[in-house]
Amino acid sequence: MGRLQSRRFQGVTRRGKVLAGFLAVAMVLGGGGSPSPETEILLQICFAGAVLFWIWWASGDGFDGSGIPRPLVIAGAVILAIPLLQLVPLPPAIWQALPGREPELQALRLVGEQDSWRALSVSPHLTLAALLAMIPAVGAFWAASTLTQPDRRFLLVVIWIVALAGAALGVVQMAGGPDAFRLYEKTHLGWLTAFHANRNAAADVLLIGMLALSGWFAGIGAGPQSARQRVILFAAGQFILLAAVVMTGSRAGIALLLLTLPLHWLLLRPKGLDLKGKFLAAGAIAVALAMVILPIALSGNTRLSQVASRFDASSDARFPLWQDSWDAVTAFWPAGSGIGTFMQAFAPYESIEHLDQFFPNRAHNDYLEFLLEGGVMAPVLLAIAVVMLFQVLRRIVAAGASQQPVELVGVGILAIIALHSIVDYPLRNMAIACLAGVAAGLLPIGSPERTTSAGKGREGET
Repeated sequence: MGRLQSRRFQGVTRRGKVLAGFLAVAMVLGGGGSPSPETEILLQICFAGAVLFWIWWASGDGFDGSGIPRPLVIAGAVILAIPLLQLVPLPPAIWQALPGREPELQALRLVGEQDSWRALSVSPHLTLAALLAMIPAVGAFWAASTLTQPDRRFLLVVIWIVALAGAALGVVQMAGGPDAFRLYEKTHLGWLTAFHANRNAAADVLLIGMLALSGWFAGIGAGPQSARQRVILFAAGQFILLAAVVMTGSRAGIALLLLTLPLHWLLLRPKGLDLKGKFLAAGAIAVALAMVILPIALSGNTRLSQVASRFDASSDARFPLWQDSWDAVTAFWPAGSGIGTFMQAFAPYESIEHLDQFFPNRAHNDYLEFLLEGGVMAPVLLAIAVVMLFQVLRRIVAAGASQQPVELVGVGILAIIALHSIVDYPLRNMAIACLAGVAAGLLPIGSPERTTSAGKGREGET
């Protein structure tokens, strides 16, 4: 079995192994968010180490693929340029004229600093921290775009294995009580959070793991291995991840579970797969049964009943939060307040009638938060991203979705994150940001020659 596994992954380059190793570390260490700077700093140090490995070890593996496509170089540079430009000190005449700066100007007048040079960001140290957190995701984005097809399939294997490990940790968390085996304190105690502080982020990673597992299953070629064993592995893995998503208690995560079913269907259509129909059907039936059995169990299980009760959104605090966030957006428009500065920019605009003992650390709508922090650049970048994503999806469908499972998984990962961003902030989590970077790098963007060369590799090796 070991010899078989070695032969299966022998087409993976050193670059693929370095990126896969870093991504696994990011999925474990990157789940704390900005309230846990220690793990974020550790992950950034690991990224620096991965860059050194990439330059000094991985670059000598004889890889002859193309470099980073120019559109991706520009996209990554623009993403990093936004917070970088927001850190540039501006003369008093310019920054004082920016919208939303009146409270800061009045405070500085009290200490005689009103004529000092100030950055566009209302809190430069937070924008700098956000920039440092974005660099690993952009690095993963660029690195993934240079990999061969065996490398890319290997990344899918790593993603779903780490997701399964998170689900296993979640089982221990649920069995041990509210405070047991939590990597981060004070958030979503009593729910499955895996490697994350936030159950919503845990649900996203589990959903991404399910897509990666389907993509791997769809991409394996013919070989001497038992088709029955493959289907059993696939069905068991999907069942575990599905149950774990439910036990996070994330309403959006459970809703996205249903919305991603068409992607799984596209990936698992038997076209191009040399598998016996009855085994494939058995795997599909197992997943379908899981979808049916788990909701039925809601009526007899206290924890699952609590999951069901969370779908009463009549008193959701997000609605007033979004109203106040929009007031902050209009106050700072069109310059923005600076990436990572939501709390400082939002505070003066929180309505008195919405005050409670908790202060919101995020807008719980990443599009609103990006509009507040990025200003006019936010809708421009979002529009470009949507256009590019639809062009990529059209190209995948035209080429045959079942023939490009890795690329379709990339689209699915970005779709999960984009949809969940309507009610949460997944990209503020470094683990999910790095997954998003890898997913974007897997997409067939660039010249046809580059796309073809990146897809070279021996089929059926991973």
